[in-house]
Amino acid sequence: MNPDAITLVVVADGRRARLLEQRRIDGPLHDRPEWLSDVKEHHDHGAPSHITHSGDAHDRAEKAFLKNLAKRVDGVLAHNSIDQVILIAPPRALGHLRESLSPAAAKKVVGSDAHDRVDATIITLESVVHAARYAHAA
Repeated sequence: MNPDAITLVVVADGRRARLLEQRRIDGPLHDRPEWLSDVKEHHDHGAPSHITHSGDAHDRAEKAFLKNLAKRVDGVLAHNSIDQVILIAPPRALGHLRESLSPAAAKKVVGSDAHDRVDATIITLESVVHAARYAHAA
């Protein structure tokens, strides 16, 4: 394992996302909000589900958000020296995100964590990234 590998950490929940950079294996994480400047948060403003099919609309909106996020990840990878990617999202969002990644981005994924951690502190995310990386390596 290259200790100087640069890792992109993608944290999402289907409505919101964070992109973080780890410039060294097990080094500190740095929020990179500028990398998300063109990704709009998804806000669920649908009518109650007994009136419309808002569940379907919500699912479509979540998939569209995650697809847009995956495109943004491709852009970040294309314009930065990123060696690895770690994905952190609840199970359903994680699945949609994995499906939306380009083959090049998918090859860089070295670990994941299937939990909602979009509001987690940097310290919590650092421990999650560490665990995800080493669970994948085991």
